[in-house]
Amino acid sequence: MKIVQAGILAGSLLLAAAVPAMAHHGTSVTYDTSKTIVVEGTVTEWAFTFPHSQIYFDVTGADGKVAHWGTELAPSPTMMRNLKLGWGRDSIKPGDKLKLTCNPHRVVGATACLSKEIVINGKLMPLNETQTKQ
Repeated sequence: MKIVQAGILAGSLLLAAAVPAMAHHGTSVTYDTSKTIVVEGTVTEWAFTFPHSQIYFDVTGADGKVAHWGTELAPSPTMMRNLKLGWGRDSIKPGDKLKLTCNPHRVVGATACLSKEIVINGKLMPLNETQTKQ
């Protein structure tokens, strides 16, 4: 009987540990990592938060209409390591000019993307150590 109870307990613990792992999204599910786009705009908000930092910005289209965009950056632990690369809570401010290379959202017409390269006011903000060598 004790063996059966131990087996049930072990199975329950494995199942409980698997649920949070399945809940986390993969970037290729949300974003089309086979495509890259470049957008330019003006920062409206910078959120250096967990689990992913976000930049919100306005993009003016050829028709003069303003679209409100958002981009997701690397997970917070990665961004914390990037503090030595120049990132911090005050790295970006509303009003800054942004040029962003990113993977577009899989939903056509969505105004969200996954950041690959960020230029703020003409300065490259490295997202990884490789970009510091450019």
